[in-house]
Amino acid sequence: MTGSGTARRAAVLAASLPLLLGPSAADPAGAAPAGAVPRALHCAGPPAGCVDEATGVLRRLRDGLGCDHRAPFAAVYTRLEESLGAAVRAGAFEEPAWAGGSLNTGFVNRYLAAYHADRAGRPVPAAWRAAFDAARAGDLNGGQDVLLAANAHIQRDMPYVLAALGPSDAREPDYERVQAVLDRAYQPAVEDVARRYDPLLALGDARWNPVARPTAHELFHLWRATAWEHARRLAAAGSPAARRRAEDAIESNATRWAVLLGVPGVPGYRAGRDAYCRTHGGGGR
Repeated sequence: MTGSGTARRAAVLAASLPLLLGPSAADPAGAAPAGAVPRALHCAGPPAGCVDEATGVLRRLRDGLGCDHRAPFAAVYTRLEESLGAAVRAGAFEEPAWAGGSLNTGFVNRYLAAYHADRAGRPVPAAWRAAFDAARAGDLNGGQDVLLAANAHIQRDMPYVLAALGPSDAREPDYERVQAVLDRAYQPAVEDVARRYDPLLALGDARWNPVARPTAHELFHLWRATAWEHARRLAAAGSPAARRRAEDAIESNATRWAVLLGVPGVPGYRAGRDAYCRTHGGGGR
């Protein structure tokens, strides 16, 4: 959050929500999803079916997390995946087997790998560690939790997925078409988080985004463009030393952004946010 006025408004919200909503059950943060979440997707069928499989897994993860502070990102991801599935069915891509198949499946698998590794107490990349630790600490707003996870997933994970598949000039238009899909899903996804997890997001980007400029929506554009460039450098690395330099650039960039996005929240904000979530459906539909 930026500015003393924003901090005061957030503090008032944090203090008032428990009073408005009354006593509630113990905080569920850290709870594991009730349904089985696979460690990886193995879809080899039609692209639309692959996206549907990913959507179902993400929805199960979101619903199982309830009011855990990892849930808002899973909710946003589910909404984006639903939008991608509609675009694949509408014939929006020149190479749907790449955009909706191998690229999307590989990308979702990176998220699942980080999620399961963290849950098992195994090491995760630094950007993901920042996101998961912030969710456990609990005093950031829901938008910050989304941004921290999105930064780790886009800026850290995406370059590796793209580099493995080949970030060719021929595929760049479909990569941009995916961005158009995300653009259409962005506002409904933010509204979903505000309705179910944290009402602060309904007050506008400047109230919850710790970066004064650009907006959160613009950050996603910037991060995806950066991921593409990092992937090109990684794919072009002609020696182990060059690959290490490319990987170091990916990791350090995502980690720097995590520090910027994880500015301290308002003490006590967690209680109000979690109480609101419990009375507004949490991760369920």
